[in-house]
Amino acid sequence: MRTQKFELTLLTPAFLGDAHQSGAWRTPPFKALLREWWRIAAAPAHRFDHSRLRENEGHLFGNAWLDSGATKSKIRLTLGAWRPGQLKNWQNDQPVFHPEVGQGGRKVGSQLYLGYGRQHATALKKNAALQAEETNTLSLAWPEGHDAILTHTLQLIDWFGTVGGRSRNGWGSVALGGEALRKDHPLLNAVLRDLDDCLSLDWPHAIGRDDKGPLIWQSRETFADWKAAMHYLAKTKIGFRTHLPFHGGQPHRRAEERHLLAYPVTNHAIAGMNREARLANQLRFKLYRDGEKLRARIYHTPHACPLPVHGIDQAAVWKKIHAWLDNPAHGLERLGGQQ
Repeated sequence: MRTQKFELTLLTPAFLGDAHQSGAWRTPPFKALLREWWRIAAAPAHRFDHSRLRENEGHLFGNAWLDSGATKSKIRLTLGAWRPGQLKNWQNDQPVFHPEVGQGGRKVGSQLYLGYGRQHATALKKNAALQAEETNTLSLAWPEGHDAILTHTLQLIDWFGTVGGRSRNGWGSVALGGEALRKDHPLLNAVLRDLDDCLSLDWPHAIGRDDKGPLIWQSRETFADWKAAMHYLAKTKIGFRTHLPFHGGQPHRRAEERHLLAYPVTNHAIAGMNREARLANQLRFKLYRDGEKLRARIYHTPHACPLPVHGIDQAAVWKKIHAWLDNPAHGLERLGGQQ
């Protein structure tokens, strides 16, 4: 077995729940994070065949579904400490204007907006969260022969990984102390795929790419703390979502362009849609260190929408969002500075 230890730091609060839904350091969310990014690292070698990928994932991480029989995980991981969360109240939640809340719009808390469902007002709905800047030791062991793919996976986690509830909005941003992200880094280029090719499959399997380069944007501004960075991301998310206006009454008779970004949308249900239907946002947020400060990163893992969105050109919709993010007025630049 190969063994390695990592000093893990949370750059934003994390909503990691135990059996009582109270925040605590525990290993299952980190194993899930490993599996998530292992799939993206391993997908090209499996020619993006989800059945082959799933089979090999089961052999490596353990399974109870393969015809060959249930197996234990070959990956072992432990945390240096299992501590309960201490963050119970939200203070100084800088508001951001949302034009679609109420009549004529109103200000909402930026952290409340990005943590919707996990918080209300100034308190958590479910006990405590883990605080930003908490650290822990993550120890891993794996069989020989998997060094390259797991090294790749861990580097992707350092660049893009977030853990816990509402992690796609930047909560639970993880830092492992890996290499800096570069546009020409071979481990990045190995997981890039053209937008149209990504949209041929309905599951997240790559980071997108277009004729301007990787679909990765980073804030030009640096932030002194995570609260300022999350305020910026809240403003940005409201901006690119409302860039696609709704038309017609509610519920909508058919899917509209904004439904591609995520579903459900408050007050904008699709008539006849299963009430349990869920579509997670393909645009994901992450905070990362830049010296003593923080920057915000937005990246796109494109895939076809599995919901019925007949008549909508999915590539065209995403190109509208990419153009919004490319607009210098919104404070972002492509990875490498290319616009």
